[in-house]
Amino acid sequence: MDAALDSGVRRSPRRDFRLAPAGRSRRLAAVLTIVLLTLLWMLGGTRPADAAPAPAPTETAVTEGTATETAAATGTVAVALAPDNNGVLAPGADLAVSVSISNTTADALLSGSIHLWLDRAELGSRDALDNWLTPSTGATQSRDSVAADVATPALAPGSTGTFRVSLPAAQLGLGSFGAYGIEAGYTAGTTVVDARNTIVWSADAPARETAVAAIMPLTVPAGSQGLLTAAQLESYTAAGGVLTRKLESVVDRPVTLAIDPMVIVSIRVLGTAAPQSSLDWLARLAAAANPTFALSYADSDIAVERQAGAASLLTPSSFDYALQAANFQTLPTPDPFTLPGQVAATTTEDGVAAGSTAATSPADPAAASPTPSPTSTTVPTAGTLPTFAALTAWNYTRTDLAWPAAGTVTTDDLNFFAAGGLSTSILSSDNVALPASEDGLTPSAPATIGDKNAVIVDAGLSDALQKATAATTDTGLAAALAEVSGILAIVSAQGGSTAPALVVDLGREVPATAFGVARALDLVESLPWASDRGLADVLSVPALGVSVKNSDEPAARVQTVMAMLDYERQVGEFATVLAQPDLLTGRQRSTLLAVLAQSWSADPTGRTAAEADYATLTRTTLDSVKIIDGSNINLFATSSEVPVLISNDLNQAVTVELQVTPSNGRLVVEPGRIEVVVEAKSQKTARVPVKAAVASGQVDLRLELFSPSGIPINQAAPRQINVSADWEGIGTIVIAILAAALLAFGIVRQVLKRRRAKAAQAAGEPAPAEPGPDDRSAAEPAPTDTSEEHRG
Repeated sequence: MDAALDSGVRRSPRRDFRLAPAGRSRRLAAVLTIVLLTLLWMLGGTRPADAAPAPAPTETAVTEGTATETAAATGTVAVALAPDNNGVLAPGADLAVSVSISNTTADALLSGSIHLWLDRAELGSRDALDNWLTPSTGATQSRDSVAADVATPALAPGSTGTFRVSLPAAQLGLGSFGAYGIEAGYTAGTTVVDARNTIVWSADAPARETAVAAIMPLTVPAGSQGLLTAAQLESYTAAGGVLTRKLESVVDRPVTLAIDPMVIVSIRVLGTAAPQSSLDWLARLAAAANPTFALSYADSDIAVERQAGAASLLTPSSFDYALQAANFQTLPTPDPFTLPGQVAATTTEDGVAAGSTAATSPADPAAASPTPSPTSTTVPTAGTLPTFAALTAWNYTRTDLAWPAAGTVTTDDLNFFAAGGLSTSILSSDNVALPASEDGLTPSAPATIGDKNAVIVDAGLSDALQKATAATTDTGLAAALAEVSGILAIVSAQGGSTAPALVVDLGREVPATAFGVARALDLVESLPWASDRGLADVLSVPALGVSVKNSDEPAARVQTVMAMLDYERQVGEFATVLAQPDLLTGRQRSTLLAVLAQSWSADPTGRTAAEADYATLTRTTLDSVKIIDGSNINLFATSSEVPVLISNDLNQAVTVELQVTPSNGRLVVEPGRIEVVVEAKSQKTARVPVKAAVASGQVDLRLELFSPSGIPINQAAPRQINVSADWEGIGTIVIAILAAALLAFGIVRQVLKRRRAKAAQAAGEPAPAEPGPDDRSAAEPAPTDTSEEHRG
């Protein structure tokens, strides 16, 4: 991992590092270092009276590593700057920092130095803080600053060194409470890299506290299946798994849990096949005191749904396709359907789960729905399959919250969410425009946009907290926490009659450890000018009227999602060949929602592959029932049957209607459409009755399959029929003529014979008699003896 990403701060882009040749002498490196430091001092204008003597490095740690070919090709030199005590500096204390230098290149770094300096100008606004952390090219050290230098040894390829640098308290010269910028520049030969962060001068800290409510999304890494497998659940809920880390880091804290319903359904749908770790995890979730609300299924991107033309919010339709009776003959322990406070809920006529609460009114966007009481309904018992309502039921604290992807929302999207029962939208502060009266200030989370409610998530503070949760080193964690301290100090010191109340997102990414999340939350609570609060408390402050910075999804993505929605429509029509269409459409819908997961935004390549897999799945489904092409047929009879082979690759029987249409009148098909039932994973030959007309010639039969509701399913290549209808008539006539001729010949012959007999009798001559058997024997010559005895 690039150490720059782990630093928790943003590096200055003003200086690009360059690697010195490995064979350069140390003397030349030392000369260059001295010259460069002198130039920096002259350009920055540091007052000599404030320059601290360069202390010897203390607590220096260098971790050796082995460089790889990848590191040689793509490695970097990164610096992380982490002030002590989470960046909070008390009067009379030295400013001590840890500077971590990571060399992931294939070349050794020469011995060099670290130049640390503190800017005495207070960072009085969020804009000033952002400008400090991401300075423009060419930014130099402030004249009103204090600095110190420390030497660094050579760093081998693949190694990381951590060095201590401090500025004496007597030389700091800071004024009022607030955030101040610090920078550490690292120079080794021609390699120059720097990092920036902030410290908070805690003298005269304001008495008021900025309330911070955190939301932890209970989500899993993006996937392309609508349900998690048993293996995935076992991995995610095991010790150290992503779901375990997230839940354990915030359980029973004033942190709101945003739950992906796919996780709950995936555990329940497996019955006794669910891993024990997942059953135990679900029980811990049910017992947690944290407030909750539901994300969209699979944490799908609901903004792109509207922009791609969806008529309404996409939700799961059925999970029957995943249920197996063998997994519900007994009940698992703990039973995922009868957890304390969580039971299967019935569904009302308007489609809302029993126990759900109505959306709050626009006049009171902060009001949270009361915690619903457990619903007293029948739960699945041994030997019965759970219903859709039983699989999805959960007693969420709120049911009116929509959380679209950050920076993707337009005003029209809010109407789309509200039409689906989600009247309050959680929006990134980057997606919101403040009124002129609030320009330059950090707004509180509750807001209204027209007649809609909104919750503003502070993007900058969320980003800093997510860096802390993702940090894999102590220096990276400390650096991120210092940035959090600086942001909260600026917010607390801003004008206004009351301190702001903020909402932050702890991130959908996998936290490095549960410890990092806990440290970040502990910091917020420990700061005198901040406190962690529940979401309901933060949303109880007056709402601010704001507007949406319309930010459409990229056009290419919208087009892709439009195609996926059309795929689903085609599968929905195709599924009418089944007795239970939801066995097919349920899988298609849940798979679509998984491919639309927000977590894919961190992996564009993976998302493209998932979208391609979805298209392939659709084509395979639509091609699973088809007519098998056959050979041409020669028809000599006036009527016959044409065999048509139909294949069904689905795991359930299908009912289709085969329609046969001749291309001309030489052939008559009656009836033109016949119903055919093809069993699962099999083929069936349908026999279509046909009748030849008088004329002969070629006829092309168009073969088509339709669902019982008339939806086209498949069309085969035309089947050629060679009709010879007149051959049967001609043959019959010829045979009749021959038979008549033979009969006439026999009659004439018999008549003539009798006439000859009568004529001979009249003349006194005996009538010629037919030779008898004896006469024929006498007339036959004696056989010749050819035996050897006779020859002798």
